[in-house]
This record gives sequence, structure tokens and C-alpha cells, in this order.
Amino acid sequence: MLKKITLYTCFIFFITNTFAKTEQSSASMNDPKAKLVMDKASEIYKQSIGIHAKFKQEIETPASKTSIKNGEIFLKGNKFKIKLSEQEIYCNEKSVWTYLKDVNEVQVNDYEPDPSDISPSNMFNIYQKDFYYIKIQDEVVNGQSCNVIDLTPKDKNRSYFKVRLWINKQTNILSRIKIFDKNGYRYTYTILSVNNNVKLEDSVFNFEKNLYPGVRIEDLRF
Repeated sequence: MLKKITLYTCFIFFITNTFAKTEQSSASMNDPKAKLVMDKASEIYKQSIGIHAKFKQEIETPASKTSIKNGEIFLKGNKFKIKLSEQEIYCNEKSVWTYLKDVNEVQVNDYEPDPSDISPSNMFNIYQKDFYYIKIQDEVVNGQSCNVIDLTPKDKNRSYFKVRLWINKQTNILSRIKIFDKNGYRYTYTILSVNNNVKLEDSVFNFEKNLYPGVRIEDLRF
């Protein structure tokens, strides 16, 4: 899931002092302990040559029904590939391909990065500008003790009101993420296994139509 967060900037001179006070107040809402944990996780990602992880996706509905799916993700800089049971997503920094298995169709869009997007490639630095953050109680995920961080979007118009991160205390690697939508849906991604230093060829992030006989291509690029 890719969620967008819009950044707001104030340029009006006569309210500069008010803006400065707001920034000071905002900073006081951020937990230094949480920042330290996320800074370490961010550094791990920056130093990685490539990441391959398997994960479990859980979607909870307001009616208390839960669907569970397994998937894989490949990361290299701003490039990523996500494989789920019903779809695959490829991004090579120029284009994004979304392949829908049930109809054997791929939709192609231009890659239009926005620094305020929550995406696989910037999950570990988005907190620096767009969220308030706080460290809450530690929890165990897959038998490993994790720091738990709650992120609250500064933009209250977002469709979600909170993002929760579980970060492994020993490895500083993300173990779980949960997104709390205002409509009552909850989206949880638990990392089942991860290799954060794997060599990935650039071709991994391209959709190869030869491997999908009869695929229908809907090219939406400008």
C-alpha cells in the first residue's frame, strides 16, 4: 500500500514568529528515544546493497474479519518489487508496472516520486518531516524483542491516523508495520524473513512481458 502525505509550508512573513512557536511545540511532541531507534534503522537501510524479505499481510475489517496473505519484497535504492498472491508491482525508478494475475493484465504508469509518499524505498526516513513519533512499550515479534514506535501524521486530513513500527532491538531491522485507517481497517505487515545485504540486478525491477504469455498491457504513461 502506498499512502500519500502532503507537506504544508508557511511562507508568510508576518506570522514567522507564530510558525516558529509551532515548530518548537511540534519538536517537543517527538520522543528522542524513538528518533534514536529510527535513525539506526534508517542507517541500516542506507548501507544495504539490496534487501529481500518475505512477509505476511493481514487486513482487518471493521466487521472484525481478517484476511491473510503472504508476499515478497525486493528493495534496491528507490527500486522495488512486490509480489502478492493476486498481483505483482515493479518499479525501476522510471516506470511502475502493476500486474493483475486474475485478468492477466499489467498497468504501466510513470514513476513520480514525492518525498512525502510512504513507499518501500523511503519508509525509514519519512518520519523525519511528516510525523510526530513516540516510543511505547517493547513487544516480541517472531521471538525477538522489538522497540515499538507510534507515528502520527502531522497532516490530519490523511485517511489514516497512526502508523506503528516494530523494530528489532538486536538487528535494528523492521519486523512489523501496522497502518490504522480512519475507516476502521487495519493493515499489518509482519516480516517473516529478511536478507538485508543481497545483490539484486536492475533487471529484477523490470516487468518482463515475455514471461506472461497473452498479457494485456495498459500503458498509462505520458
